[in-house]
Amino acid sequence: MKNFLTLLAGTALLAATPALAQDAAPVVQAEVGMKVFGPNGGEVGTVDSVSDGAVVVDTGKNKAALAPNAFGKAENGLSIMMTQADLDAAIDKANADAKAQLLAALTPGTEVKTVNGAAVIGTIQEVDAEYVTIEHDGQPVKLPVDAFMDKPDGVAITMTEDQFNAALTGTQ
Repeated sequence: MKNFLTLLAGTALLAATPALAQDAAPVVQAEVGMKVFGPNGGEVGTVDSVSDGAVVVDTGKNKAALAPNAFGKAENGLSIMMTQADLDAAIDKANADAKAQLLAALTPGTEVKTVNGAAVIGTIQEVDAEYVTIEHDGQPVKLPVDAFMDKPDGVAITMTEDQFNAALTGTQ
């Protein structure tokens, strides 16, 4: 029994060693234009931008903001633990989930705020797959679904009040 516990403890220590080494590994410096490769050496994409603790990788189909500690150093650029297909699938799923969450929030009677939450610009009257009609100052205003976002404090449009009013003025 003692040998079994020693073996079990030794196995646990060996299993923890790579995790400890990973925690101590320095963050790789990503630069715009660097190639990004997957775990099998296949190309995933290219670093599109680096800022505010995020490295944006362009796969050619999508762009994904990843944490700098998601990268390792590869022989000819950077590496991540996902293939291009896996990363694109994860981005597609995240986008679909976000769209579904937004569509669920776009219900008649819901108040719509500006992007910064400074003003309420109207109330949703009706929604279809492409457009949302809001009532603004007693008038219906039809906007594309993509002009809306689901925020923690409610539904908002992707414009400030001034931008919204300028857009309305431009359409009259």
